[in-house]
Amino acid sequence: MGEVNSMMLNAEGKPFGQLIRENRLLQGLSQEELGRLVHVKKNAVGAWEAGRSRPDLACIPVLCDALGLSLHEFFGIPEPSVMPFPRDRYNRLNSYNRQVVLRQMDSLYHMQQKKPPLREIKPVFYNHITAAAGPVSYLEDSEGETVYIALDDMTAKADEIIPVSGNSMEPLYYDGEHVLVQHTERIREGEIGIFVNGNTGYIKEYRKDGLYSKNPSYEPIRFQHHDAVRCIGKVLGTLKKSQMATDEEIAAWSLNKL
Repeated sequence: MGEVNSMMLNAEGKPFGQLIRENRLLQGLSQEELGRLVHVKKNAVGAWEAGRSRPDLACIPVLCDALGLSLHEFFGIPEPSVMPFPRDRYNRLNSYNRQVVLRQMDSLYHMQQKKPPLREIKPVFYNHITAAAGPVSYLEDSEGETVYIALDDMTAKADEIIPVSGNSMEPLYYDGEHVLVQHTERIREGEIGIFVNGNTGYIKEYRKDGLYSKNPSYEPIRFQHHDAVRCIGKVLGTLKKSQMATDEEIAAWSLNKL
């Protein structure tokens, strides 16, 4: 069994699929029954439990109700609590110990301030089907899941994440990398785009006479007038790991949407 994708783990490091399966069984529900309660197909529940995908945030509150979980339990984050300051015990301390407590409070406060603030995030479609930078890739039955990315100048424009397959776009884009794509039917000459001809998807540089690779070992792809070539979108750049939203950010985003 391979390493579990970090996007499929909650903040405590527990796989969402395991959490869903365990609590579904505790509730005495079949996958089909749980699917009906959260308005998805049985196959979707099976994919969650197998770790192939994660529930969309829109259905997580309903899913948690069906499983008898709180949102905090689902995301693996502690329940918020407010503990009153024990003023009576503080008042019984001598002046030296009171100063110790205040210094400790100041130290904890400054440590807390150093924690990076939660970023703004947004949902984006992660396409499981790759765009060919070498081997052929078929996009007829596009499949994927919703993931969440932090907003910056690049990701704010992104509509989709697509994996790269092959080495024809090296050294710009490498096999196995993920690119951020902005949906558009037209791009300028010299820009990198995602193109589809029939069922075959390509990541290539657009020029008026064809689609070009960055790797000089590959010949340009040229099409005939009868070929149904269309542009899916403009490649904005490579998705960096740091641009993926954290579980804490996703949980906060989900709670704000309720």
